Amino acid sequence: MTVSPTTVILFDLDGTLLDPAGAITEGISDAIAMHGFDRPDPETLRKFVGPPTDVSLARYTSIPRERHRDILTTYRKGYLERARSVSVLYPGMRSLLQELRTLPVWVGIATQKPLPTTRILLDDFGMSNYFDVVSGAWDALKPETHDLPRDKAGVIERALRQVKDDAEARGDAVELSGVMVGDREYDVTGAAHNGLPCIGVTWGFGGPEELEAAGADPIVDDSASLRAALRDMTGIPLAP
Repeated sequence: MTVSPTTVILFDLDGTLLDPAGAITEGISDAIAMHGFDRPDPETLRKFVGPPTDVSLARYTSIPRERHRDILTTYRKGYLERARSVSVLYPGMRSLLQELRTLPVWVGIATQKPLPTTRILLDDFGMSNYFDVVSGAWDALKPETHDLPRDKAGVIERALRQVKDDAEARGDAVELSGVMVGDREYDVTGAAHNGLPCIGVTWGFGGPEELEAAGADPIVDDSASLRAALRDMTGIPLAP
């Protein structure tokens, strides 16, 4: 069995590639209000982008836990329709993914969004063919997904394991190197747990202060800077 150096680039989804444009924050706010609770303030709602929604309900609200499932169910019923109508890719992301597809690098999604929802959105936005691996989180409402990870470190670990498993199925052993790209502290700490650096992007929901405190390096403000960072960190010949 040959051992091949393999470069992996993992992307977060919401806030990194895809701008949810209120599909998450407004949807959660509406679901909470529909069940008779006060809407969280905008800053609190921004914190919901990243972690699983049930985790955020417990972490950022005082809503009794026995009501979380009902709120989550209401939110999920309207989420996909809302996401399809308002979400857009951030500038420069589609062309970056298209170019990466032509280069000798593995490209993956590592998101704490539930895996079934992630796959639907990638299909809806014409992105599925850009990725070699798609790693998402469990869905609290779908027991068949409960063998999937919940935390970002676990999601990233699963993505890297998929790369190794796919390579070994072809008769290769791989020596992995790579980078995570994300907009929240969870991306940075999850990457570090798996021995990867993380490029922080400021156009999402964490902001430069959160990313810097978590240890993201470098932190970039636009797709051109992201391309430069990927060239520097991986050596792949991306166009400027």
